[in-house]
Amino acid sequence: MQSQLLVHQLIIENVCDKFETFEELLKSVAIRARHLIPKVTDKTYIDEVVGIAFILFALLIAVSLASYSPADPSFSTVTSNIEVQNAVGKIGAGFAEFFVQIFGVSSYLLPVFFLIIGVTQIRVKPAARNNASLITGFALMAISLATLRQIVWKSPVETTLLIAEPYNNGGMIGEIVAGFFLHYFALTGAYIIFSSLLLIGAMLAFPFSPTRSLKQGLGILHAIKTGGLRAWRGHKEKKDAFEGEGALSPAQQVVAELEEAPRVNRQPEIASPPPQIATKPKQEIFDFDQEDIGDYRLPPLTLLSDPPLMTGGMSQKELIAQSHILQKKLRDFGVEGRVTQVHPGPVITMFEFAPAAGVKLNKITSLSDDLALGMRALSVRIVAPLPGKPTVGIEIPNPKREAVFLKEVLSSPAHNRISSILKLALGKDIFGNPFSTDLSKMPHLLIAGATGSGKSVGLNSMVLSILFSSTPAEVKMLMIDPKMLEFTLYDGIPHLITPVIVRPKAASAALKKMVAEMQRRYELLSEKSVRNIESYNKLAAQSEDMDLLPYIVVFIDELADLMMVASKDVEDSIARLAQMARAAGIHLVLATQRPSVDVLTGLIKANFPARIAFNVSSKTDSRTILDANGAEKLLGKGDMLYLSAGTGKLTRVHGAYIAEDEVKKVVTFIKEQSQPYYESAFSEGESSEKKYSDEASDDRDDRYEDARELVISTRQASASFLQRRMRVGYPRAARMIEMMEEDGLIGPAVGSKPREVFVRKEEGDHV
Repeated sequence: MQSQLLVHQLIIENVCDKFETFEELLKSVAIRARHLIPKVTDKTYIDEVVGIAFILFALLIAVSLASYSPADPSFSTVTSNIEVQNAVGKIGAGFAEFFVQIFGVSSYLLPVFFLIIGVTQIRVKPAARNNASLITGFALMAISLATLRQIVWKSPVETTLLIAEPYNNGGMIGEIVAGFFLHYFALTGAYIIFSSLLLIGAMLAFPFSPTRSLKQGLGILHAIKTGGLRAWRGHKEKKDAFEGEGALSPAQQVVAELEEAPRVNRQPEIASPPPQIATKPKQEIFDFDQEDIGDYRLPPLTLLSDPPLMTGGMSQKELIAQSHILQKKLRDFGVEGRVTQVHPGPVITMFEFAPAAGVKLNKITSLSDDLALGMRALSVRIVAPLPGKPTVGIEIPNPKREAVFLKEVLSSPAHNRISSILKLALGKDIFGNPFSTDLSKMPHLLIAGATGSGKSVGLNSMVLSILFSSTPAEVKMLMIDPKMLEFTLYDGIPHLITPVIVRPKAASAALKKMVAEMQRRYELLSEKSVRNIESYNKLAAQSEDMDLLPYIVVFIDELADLMMVASKDVEDSIARLAQMARAAGIHLVLATQRPSVDVLTGLIKANFPARIAFNVSSKTDSRTILDANGAEKLLGKGDMLYLSAGTGKLTRVHGAYIAEDEVKKVVTFIKEQSQPYYESAFSEGESSEKKYSDEASDDRDDRYEDARELVISTRQASASFLQRRMRVGYPRAARMIEMMEEDGLIGPAVGSKPREVFVRKEEGDHV
């Protein structure tokens, strides 16, 4: 006993040594107890209290309605001797009487409504709640159900059922609404209206899609019938895994994976892009006849200015500091995780963020604007998830932006590895690697971007990419520029088949003639039994009687202006070319600054799988051009999202810059070597004065008689033969062949066999 007293005395003395007064002791106890008691101002704690209150209220309402009796005393029924039968007493009887009189049968929706509100308040974060949709849905359901009950059972109901006279089971609301709609819409109309509103209310309150549910139900029934339920489920999971918005393509740069360490606060790895060594590009061209190419020389890259030496950039220490700030900002919004890798680039830096277990991706993607504010950035784009990685890509603009120059991309090994003469130098990806693509594999390209986004500079880069790798005999161009600003610099180069077209009516006629040219090329391919222009040119290189067909690239700078003047004709021509012109060697590059649905119609978009979006003004425009969000977050000045035709994935590219003086140098160099030869069929003057109809073929060519004598004397009748011997364009030669067939001089085309010449030289002299 004495030893226990000594122990207690020592404890008291120890406490007294620490705290000089009893007041200090109480303060210490209060501080320690404060951490054990939840704060009343804590948001989560308040939500839980409110949620539990809603659930209890829902339970009380449910019990009151379940034990409701019209004979119970309430505000509308005054009795003194009758005992209350309601399980919740007089209060429950009053609540039940009030709700039943007002809402009728819809009263039984109230417990469900308050129960869902309570559960949502406890389990769902405030940012993810959609109380407005829930309230609207239940309101529509309550009104619709009460009205339907009133109009279907119009006779008064017995007091033993649910509601006392004079109301029916629709309550006061049902009687008022039903009376109004029955007066104006009759019984059938009111039934249709409120059945539809009941379905809409259910869709708002409990988010579901009737069509999707019906499809899934039919799929299950079919799977059960065929015995493949397990296979159907596997197919659905695979389909859901591959559906969704386009994501950023995998990085071309190989970055070593981080090794897991026991410490959580380890520094992220900085992936530095490898230096690019500029080399002279290989001039790989098609094996055309030297007679056709002549002495034409491709423009050298020395015509372009050397890019300045880029200095600065973010140091490794700054990148690590940025990653720590990003982790802290995400933690402030309730997103736990860590930055695993950092990829610095010329314009943006991408941080790979690995979220903690249980963090949903949509919670991260909804924080782009909040992160832009927290990181003091112009905009933040989030790619969730990165393909093939368990991480999320967060792209943040660099404080100092580096410029990307066209000469860097044209001289890069990545660009020269593409053997096609239609390769396009777009710029650099987010890691600083040169990015080029092949137009012949797209095979058409759709471009959209707001004013000042870099769309015009991007078009110039594409045109110059083709001029640096192809001769006029290999590639011809048709340029349509209703704004009269972008393509006028190229007027007079030998690659053009007609001067730059600036009038929309003339452009519409030129597109129709391009469709006719496509049809003539298909006839030519059919005669030689080949499937595409590559096979035809290989065959022509081995034959003296065949001429090589050049590729044709149609550039349209502002599609919206054409659609305003002649939308039907332009849409039909573009759709036909996009569907069929690839094998004939005709490719389209369309650009617009107004990517609305009346410009980029469904027929046009369906035939342009490859697309480029520069900065646009809204998410709606981004979805119109890319079928995905993201273009509204771009930085402008050439920043673009490229949608590949093969993979369907989005790749962020920083467009290459080309100055106007550099364009003029290249154009001057090309003009000094050769004069342009314009096809008369595509000439703007002829197109603006006439419509190219079937009757236009009746006009006699001024060299028709020479062609007629040549065919009669040589007894060879083909468009390529006239094109080679008379040195005219293929459309003109084909038109003269058609005239001879109409005049009865030659027979029709029969597969790959030559046309039969009916008139001999002696007979031709008398004709």
